[in-house]
Amino acid sequence: MPKASAVSVLIVDDQQSMRGIAKYILTQLGFKEIIEAKSGRDALGKLEKTNVDLIISDWNMDDIDGLTLLKVIRKHPRTQAMPFIMATGRSDKEQVKEAISFGVNNYIIKPFDAMTMKKRIEAVIGALT
Repeated sequence: MPKASAVSVLIVDDQQSMRGIAKYILTQLGFKEIIEAKSGRDALGKLEKTNVDLIISDWNMDDIDGLTLLKVIRKHPRTQAMPFIMATGRSDKEQVKEAISFGVNNYIIKPFDAMTMKKRIEAVIGALT
C-alpha cells in the first residue's frame, strides 16, 4: 500500500486552472511530489527526464491529446505499465471504451472533487494511507 507522500504524480492539462485544482486536491490527499505539464508534448518531455508513479491527464488538449499520450506511453517499455487516469469533461461511453482498449487504468469526469479523485487513484494504486 503506497502512501500518497511516496507517490509522484504528473498532471497533464492545457488549462492552468484545472492543473491548479488537481494539484490542490492531490496536496490535500497527501501527495508531495506533483509535476505539472501543460500539454501532451510537455508531458512526454518531462517523462524523459523524470520517473513518475501516476499520470492524470486531460483528454482534450491541442498538440497531443490524452489518448495519443496514453498510446505513446503504452508503447515504451519504461512507461508501459505506468498507471494512467484520464480526465475529461465528457462521459461518452464510446470514448471510455476507446481509452480502455488502449490501456487506461481509470477515468474521472470533470469537474471532480477530492473524494472522487481519491477513489479513482486508490482503485489504480491502492490505499493512500
